[in-house]
Amino acid sequence: MGCLRFFGIFCSLVKTNLLVARKGVKDQIFNLYIWSGITLMIMGYLMQQFGLMGGYGAFQFASIVSVVGLFEVYNASTKAIMDIDGDRNISYYLTLPARPATVLLSMVCSYALVSMMLTVLLLPFGKLVLYNNFDWANVSWFKFIVMAILANSFFAIFIVAMIGHVGTMSKMRNIWMRFIWPLWFLGCYQFSWQALYALSAPFSYLLLCNPITFVTEGMRGALLGQAGFLPWAICCGALCFYITIYWFYGYYKMKRLLDFV
Repeated sequence: MGCLRFFGIFCSLVKTNLLVARKGVKDQIFNLYIWSGITLMIMGYLMQQFGLMGGYGAFQFASIVSVVGLFEVYNASTKAIMDIDGDRNISYYLTLPARPATVLLSMVCSYALVSMMLTVLLLPFGKLVLYNNFDWANVSWFKFIVMAILANSFFAIFIVAMIGHVGTMSKMRNIWMRFIWPLWFLGCYQFSWQALYALSAPFSYLLLCNPITFVTEGMRGALLGQAGFLPWAICCGALCFYITIYWFYGYYKMKRLLDFV
């Protein structure tokens, strides 16, 4: 009975969070299409005139699909920290007859569902922009679905970890400069791990400490075919490991921030 009670509260919290998030979904989709469309036009067509390889547009598209959730981290963290510094609605949620983990998991689920929706909506748009430069025949839908779930689950937990780590609006700029930008730019977003390994094996092994490396490489394996990228199964296993680590870290930091038991 206790588990069923917690599940009912969990579902109610997720529903509430999604209703709040719904107000900004149109803007999120519009913004996503703007930056991804411009990037794909430049990398898929214009840069070919400067000697960039012909298939780089599809390569960049898979990279964009993989990190959609990463670019939601700053916005979601800002809103949550504004609440903590202001109305503290989250404190009310923590008074409900459920464990604190239930409240945090409801946040994670809400964030993951929104970013998952954005990830899926990006696929037909990218195909429209790239047209014949992106082939549906190379897509493994099973691998894509599993990788999308794992990637967006990681990003959602990463949001909670960042909320707990930063804790106050005065330090919000640290999220972008110290976490999002380095993880993104050093996460094999613009190059493959295999290409980096050929250039510098020690540096390529160092980037395996970056979870975004496994997100980008795993998504490329799902959308473009496995050749030339880290094995998809290894990427999935690594993401499960990082999801676990970041969850415990985020829970610990949120416990200290909100002082729950």
